Amino acid sequence: METPIINNQSPRKLQFPITKKIFNFGNWVLEFVWLLMFGYWLLIQKTTNRIKIEQSGQGLLETIISLGIIGSGIIGMLSLTVSNQAASVDSSEQLIAANLAREGMEITRNLRDSNWLFRGVWDQGFKSGTDYTATPLFDKSTNLWALNFTPDSLAHNYARLWREGGVYFQSSSDNPPGAGLTAYRRILQLDEICADKTVVQSGASCPALNPKIGIKVQSIVEWQSKTATQQLVMEEQLFNWR
Repeated sequence: METPIINNQSPRKLQFPITKKIFNFGNWVLEFVWLLMFGYWLLIQKTTNRIKIEQSGQGLLETIISLGIIGSGIIGMLSLTVSNQAASVDSSEQLIAANLAREGMEITRNLRDSNWLFRGVWDQGFKSGTDYTATPLFDKSTNLWALNFTPDSLAHNYARLWREGGVYFQSSSDNPPGAGLTAYRRILQLDEICADKTVVQSGASCPALNPKIGIKVQSIVEWQSKTATQQLVMEEQLFNWR
């Protein structure tokens, strides 16, 4: 009788190579898709951040440029305003100086005309010896103008102009009551004009053979502006001609 053969080998573990390969491929695909999606997400985030940064930078740049333009405009307007105000002040000062110089000319002309009418000598009071530099002083008691030859330059105290009640005047007093000192000074230069039309300045006079026929009048006004010392000179020639 045959004895049955019994296989004592333990059963082997079941293996499915095709299924395992398919499973591994699926995992790889999933990992690839996940990595692809993650990379795409990173790309989107990076692009978005770049756009935000560019937009933010562009907005900041636009703001800086706008502020620069606005600041330049404001500075320009302020500069123009200050320049206009300075020009207005300068024009006002020049106008006052011109009127003061013109007044000096008119005083001299009126004195000559008064000499013609009342004194006979047309140039009386227009010099002190050979000193032709003077300041016009008004005497309230007599209501008359006279030339004072004490000052020899604009630096003299008599050359100072005072103001009282809107009226400018010069005084021999160091402190006229009720008056305020202004920034203006004025002198008159009354040089002789000889017959040959030569001009003789202070310290000399026309000779007998070349007599005096006129006066070269210079009304000089000086004032201190905010920037510098300014001076205005007005000139006229007065003759003994009626």
